[in-house]
Amino acid sequence: MLRIALCDNDKSALPVIAGAAESAFKAQGISAEVTGFTSGKELLKAIDTVPFQIALLDIDMPELDGIEVGKRLRSKNETVEIVYVSECENRVFESFSVFPLGFVRKSNFLNDIADIVRLYIRKYAKKQKADQLKFTTRSSVQVVKRKQIRYIEGCGNYQLVYINGQPDPLEIKMTMDKLEEITEPLGFIRIHKGYLVNYLYIQRIQSNQVTMKGDIVLPVGRSKAKEVKSKYLALLDS
Repeated sequence: MLRIALCDNDKSALPVIAGAAESAFKAQGISAEVTGFTSGKELLKAIDTVPFQIALLDIDMPELDGIEVGKRLRSKNETVEIVYVSECENRVFESFSVFPLGFVRKSNFLNDIADIVRLYIRKYAKKQKADQLKFTTRSSVQVVKRKQIRYIEGCGNYQLVYINGQPDPLEIKMTMDKLEEITEPLGFIRIHKGYLVNYLYIQRIQSNQVTMKGDIVLPVGRSKAKEVKSKYLALLDS
């Protein structure tokens, strides 16, 4: 379920815009729920407890206008996508300071929101693709989500990728050094010359071993324990 915040001081506009936005996402196969707010203060308070993925903001509002709400919203949540819904086209350039996903004209809402939905889907799909790894096995090419991989074990020219829900590891042809290079940005830690582990599955780190979920114990290379702990803590804080 996609959570969308809608902020507009015109109460009569809220259900109309909300319904059209939900329909536009539904047309693309995405379930969306729009929550309406009549002031920026209400929205900024709600964002502390509700993980909205998108915020639809009117610009021309009393007290806090949409540009200011966008700035404060961005300082609270760096990942929320901001879309301005307004007829204040003369203020489009001001909105660029919060890096909005787009600008929707109220007078042409149905057409404009459809473009925003497609843009959001393309951006989301790109992020999803970046969270996947493509491996070449002895007989095929397989794409695996990063979260599914528990750890990778070195085994000569072919390395073993242990995946959730699969009893046997995936055997791939790639050096451990190359695997470390492509998996480190995705949260994998080289704990030993023969092991790369997904930090999401680490339960305990000791001076000579790492215990993974499922009580899997893997060795930590000499002098690597401090580095492994440091990288793990940094990933937890990210």
